[in-house]
Amino acid sequence: MRDHVAGRYAKALFDLALEHHVLDQAEADVRTLGEVLHATPELASVLENPSISAEELKQVLQTSFTGFNTIVLNTILVMVENDRASEVLSLPEHFIALLNEHRNVATAIVTSAYKLSDEELTNVKETFGQKSGKTLEVENVVDTNVIGGLRVQIGYTTYDGTIETKLTRLERELLKA
Repeated sequence: MRDHVAGRYAKALFDLALEHHVLDQAEADVRTLGEVLHATPELASVLENPSISAEELKQVLQTSFTGFNTIVLNTILVMVENDRASEVLSLPEHFIALLNEHRNVATAIVTSAYKLSDEELTNVKETFGQKSGKTLEVENVVDTNVIGGLRVQIGYTTYDGTIETKLTRLERELLKA
Protein backbone atom coordinates (compact mmCIF):
# COMPACT_ATOMS: atom_id res chain seq x y z
CA MET A 1 0.00 0.00 0.00
CA ARG A 2 2.83 2.41 0.90
CA ASP A 3 4.27 2.51 -2.59
CA HIS A 4 0.90 3.17 -4.19
CA VAL A 5 0.07 6.07 -1.89
CA ALA A 6 3.56 7.57 -1.98
CA GLY A 7 3.47 7.27 -5.76
CA ARG A 8 0.29 9.34 -5.94
CA TYR A 9 1.79 12.09 -3.78
CA ALA A 10 4.99 11.98 -5.84
CA LYS A 11 2.94 12.35 -9.03
CA ALA A 12 1.05 15.32 -7.60
CA LEU A 13 4.33 16.92 -6.49
CA PHE A 14 5.90 16.27 -9.89
CA ASP A 15 2.93 17.76 -11.76
CA LEU A 16 2.90 20.87 -9.57
CA ALA A 17 6.66 21.37 -9.85
CA LEU A 18 6.45 20.99 -13.62
CA GLU A 19 3.50 23.37 -13.87
CA HIS A 20 5.24 26.02 -11.74
CA HIS A 21 8.60 25.57 -13.52
CA VAL A 22 10.44 24.55 -10.35
CA LEU A 23 11.31 20.98 -11.32
CA ASP A 24 15.05 21.43 -10.75
CA GLN A 25 14.51 22.95 -7.30
CA ALA A 26 12.00 20.23 -6.42
CA GLU A 27 14.49 17.60 -7.56
CA ALA A 28 17.23 19.07 -5.37
CA ASP A 29 14.90 19.23 -2.37
CA VAL A 30 13.55 15.72 -2.84
CA ARG A 31 17.06 14.32 -3.24
CA THR A 32 18.05 16.14 -0.04
CA LEU A 33 15.00 14.70 1.69
CA GLY A 34 16.00 11.20 0.62
CA GLU A 35 19.58 11.71 1.79
CA VAL A 36 18.46 13.10 5.15
CA LEU A 37 15.99 10.25 5.71
CA HIS A 38 18.67 7.73 4.78
CA ALA A 39 21.32 9.34 6.98
CA THR A 40 18.99 9.97 9.93
CA PRO A 41 17.14 6.81 10.92
CA GLU A 42 15.78 8.68 13.94
CA LEU A 43 13.78 10.97 11.65
CA ALA A 44 12.47 7.98 9.73
CA SER A 45 11.40 6.43 13.03
CA VAL A 46 9.61 9.63 14.02
CA LEU A 47 7.68 9.60 10.74
CA GLU A 48 6.59 6.02 11.37
CA ASN A 49 5.65 6.59 15.00
CA PRO A 50 1.85 6.88 15.31
CA SER A 51 2.07 8.25 18.86
CA ILE A 52 3.56 11.53 17.61
CA SER A 53 0.86 14.01 16.66
CA ALA A 54 0.58 15.48 13.20
CA GLU A 55 1.18 18.96 14.63
CA GLU A 56 4.43 17.84 16.29
CA LEU A 57 5.56 16.13 13.09
CA LYS A 58 4.77 19.18 11.01
CA GLN A 59 6.77 21.35 13.41
CA VAL A 60 9.78 19.01 13.17
CA LEU A 61 9.58 18.89 9.37
CA GLN A 62 9.14 22.64 8.96
CA THR A 63 12.15 23.25 11.18
CA SER A 64 14.24 20.59 9.46
CA PHE A 65 13.47 21.62 5.89
CA THR A 66 13.07 25.40 6.06
CA GLY A 67 14.97 26.00 2.81
CA PHE A 68 12.79 23.68 0.75
CA ASN A 69 10.65 24.91 -2.09
CA THR A 70 7.13 25.66 -0.87
CA ILE A 71 5.57 23.03 -3.13
CA VAL A 72 7.85 20.29 -1.80
CA LEU A 73 7.44 21.28 1.84
CA ASN A 74 3.67 21.65 1.49
CA THR A 75 3.43 18.22 -0.12
CA ILE A 76 5.24 16.69 2.84
CA LEU A 77 3.04 18.59 5.30
CA VAL A 78 -0.15 17.55 3.51
CA MET A 79 1.01 13.94 3.72
CA VAL A 80 1.41 14.35 7.48
CA GLU A 81 -1.99 16.06 7.81
CA ASN A 82 -3.59 13.20 5.89
CA ASP A 83 -2.07 10.66 8.26
CA ARG A 84 0.46 9.55 5.62
CA ALA A 85 3.66 10.56 7.40
CA SER A 86 5.23 7.14 6.95
CA GLU A 87 4.70 7.48 3.19
CA VAL A 88 7.19 10.36 3.14
CA LEU A 89 9.92 7.72 3.32
CA SER A 90 9.03 6.47 -0.18
CA LEU A 91 8.37 9.88 -1.72
CA PRO A 92 11.94 10.52 -3.01
CA GLU A 93 12.17 7.20 -4.83
CA HIS A 94 8.86 7.72 -6.62
CA PHE A 95 9.54 11.35 -7.48
CA ILE A 96 12.97 10.57 -8.95
CA ALA A 97 11.46 7.74 -11.01
CA LEU A 98 8.90 10.16 -12.48
CA LEU A 99 11.59 12.74 -13.10
CA ASN A 100 13.82 10.22 -14.86
CA GLU A 101 10.93 9.06 -17.02
CA HIS A 102 10.14 12.67 -17.92
CA ARG A 103 13.77 13.34 -18.83
CA ASN A 104 14.18 10.00 -20.64
CA VAL A 105 16.88 8.92 -18.19
CA ALA A 106 17.52 5.36 -17.08
CA THR A 107 20.01 3.67 -14.80
CA ALA A 108 22.35 1.12 -16.33
CA ILE A 109 23.82 -1.36 -13.89
CA VAL A 110 27.07 -2.58 -15.42
CA THR A 111 28.43 -5.77 -13.86
CA SER A 112 32.07 -6.58 -14.53
CA ALA A 113 34.96 -8.56 -13.08
CA TYR A 114 36.80 -5.38 -12.09
CA LYS A 115 36.08 -1.69 -11.55
CA LEU A 116 35.75 -0.05 -14.94
CA SER A 117 37.65 3.14 -15.75
CA ASP A 118 35.81 6.38 -16.43
CA GLU A 119 36.60 5.98 -20.13
CA GLU A 120 35.16 2.45 -20.19
CA LEU A 121 32.03 3.62 -18.36
CA THR A 122 31.64 6.47 -20.83
CA ASN A 123 31.86 3.99 -23.72
CA VAL A 124 29.22 1.77 -22.10
CA LYS A 125 27.04 4.81 -21.45
CA GLU A 126 27.21 5.95 -25.07
CA THR A 127 26.83 2.51 -26.64
CA PHE A 128 23.91 1.36 -24.52
CA GLY A 129 22.37 4.81 -24.46
CA GLN A 130 22.02 4.55 -28.23
CA LYS A 131 20.62 1.01 -27.98
CA SER A 132 18.07 1.97 -25.34
CA GLY A 133 17.27 5.43 -26.68
CA LYS A 134 17.77 6.88 -23.21
CA THR A 135 20.31 9.00 -21.41
CA LEU A 136 22.00 6.65 -19.00
CA GLU A 137 23.27 7.01 -15.48
CA VAL A 138 25.83 4.23 -15.14
CA GLU A 139 26.51 2.26 -11.97
CA ASN A 140 29.42 -0.20 -12.00
CA VAL A 141 29.03 -3.33 -9.88
CA VAL A 142 32.07 -5.55 -9.45
CA ASP A 143 31.29 -9.27 -9.35
CA THR A 144 34.29 -11.54 -8.89
CA ASN A 145 32.27 -14.44 -10.34
CA VAL A 146 32.32 -12.73 -13.73
CA ILE A 147 35.26 -14.16 -15.66
CA GLY A 148 35.28 -11.41 -18.25
CA GLY A 149 32.99 -9.25 -20.34
CA LEU A 150 30.06 -7.19 -19.13
CA ARG A 151 26.45 -7.58 -18.11
CA VAL A 152 24.41 -4.40 -18.56
CA GLN A 153 20.94 -4.11 -17.08
CA ILE A 154 18.70 -1.21 -18.07
CA GLY A 155 15.28 -1.50 -16.49
CA TYR A 156 13.98 -4.96 -17.33
CA THR A 157 16.39 -5.50 -20.23
CA THR A 158 19.70 -7.29 -19.74
CA TYR A 159 22.51 -7.33 -22.26
CA ASP A 160 24.80 -10.17 -21.25
CA GLY A 161 28.21 -10.21 -22.89
CA THR A 162 30.01 -12.10 -20.17
CA ILE A 163 32.40 -14.91 -21.01
CA GLU A 164 30.25 -17.33 -19.01
CA THR A 165 27.20 -16.59 -21.16
CA LYS A 166 29.21 -16.86 -24.36
CA LEU A 167 30.59 -20.24 -23.27
CA THR A 168 27.10 -21.45 -22.36
CA ARG A 169 25.81 -20.45 -25.80
CA LEU A 170 28.75 -22.17 -27.46
CA GLU A 171 28.09 -25.32 -25.44
CA ARG A 172 24.42 -25.33 -26.53
CA GLU A 173 25.44 -24.89 -30.16
CA LEU A 174 27.92 -27.74 -29.95
CA LEU A 175 25.36 -30.03 -28.31
CA LYS A 176 22.87 -29.29 -31.10
CA ALA A 177 25.38 -30.19 -33.82
